[in-house]
Amino acid sequence: MSLKKIIVLLWAATLPIVGVWSRKPKKVDPEPPVIEETDSIDLEENDDFEELTEGMPVGVLSRLVGDTLFVNCSQEELPRHLIVMSADGECLYRLTPTMLWGDTSSVHPADSIYPLWMNTRVNPYQTPVDSLEDSIPVSLKGFVYPLKNLTHVTSNFGFRRYRFHYGTDVKVQVGDSLRASWDGQVRIVGWDPRGYGYYVLIRHDNGLETIYGHLSRPLVEENERIYAGEVLGLGGNTGRSTGSHLHYEIRYLGNAIDPATLVDFDRGALRVPEDYLITKKGTFKHNEEVKQLKMAQYHKVRQGDTLSGIARRYHTSVRTLCRLNHIKETSILRLGQKIRVR
Repeated sequence: MSLKKIIVLLWAATLPIVGVWSRKPKKVDPEPPVIEETDSIDLEENDDFEELTEGMPVGVLSRLVGDTLFVNCSQEELPRHLIVMSADGECLYRLTPTMLWGDTSSVHPADSIYPLWMNTRVNPYQTPVDSLEDSIPVSLKGFVYPLKNLTHVTSNFGFRRYRFHYGTDVKVQVGDSLRASWDGQVRIVGWDPRGYGYYVLIRHDNGLETIYGHLSRPLVEENERIYAGEVLGLGGNTGRSTGSHLHYEIRYLGNAIDPATLVDFDRGALRVPEDYLITKKGTFKHNEEVKQLKMAQYHKVRQGDTLSGIARRYHTSVRTLCRLNHIKETSILRLGQKIRVR
């Protein structure tokens, strides 16, 4: 690829926002790498330099060595589509594969596992848990907790009255930076006014997919490559939300996994080995509860209804009604209230 095309791709990716994000530093060597000057290209001596750098901050580019771009500027001036490799003296950055090789739309993470790539539906696969293998190895290496600072969980994975909550909610402030958990590719940047609000869905190289919901602002684009720890958006309170928080989901072939199975939210780290084994009975033990919920039957309370009367009508017991609805025998029924009877 020509130098001109590399530079154009690099700066076309820059977002017009205040405070652009750069990649999270990977493992950094204590000393900067030795650069052979004979391998470098002095961009200022390039005949097309003025055309290539039109609109860029003056003095940002320094020289290009192979696929490594050397710059000397403040963090705020950096395009976010760069990975920080080293920062000792002059800043060293590496162009992302998307920039170096252009369109990668035909190649996606975990292509051997997933039947399709779609930017519109969270679960287009419709793969039942029962059809999965009994055990599936997945690598969790490189995990990054989605929040920089530890906060408290506001709602866990599981039943929430008449529906199932497929993620873990963690308290955030509007504008907090949210980060990708593993390397991967952005599949959806969406808007769901009755659910996720603004959200980002990433398919990861390890075969998992993560969803980040209720954002105030996504900072990535669909189909772009993303790396563990990179800022993907800002925390918010959009969609079906009663307070600012991050709704965080982990899925495999569309099937939700309780995030607390893999992540210790108190420590912001994995609670399982990095070489993890997905199992039907362990990882998806909630599946039977979900099946029962889908088959559930409800009664809408009307004038004069009592628990004993409802129990007789549906050939069940008051004790069963109390267990299904998490209420007591002395609980007062409200008109219009839904009582689960099956």
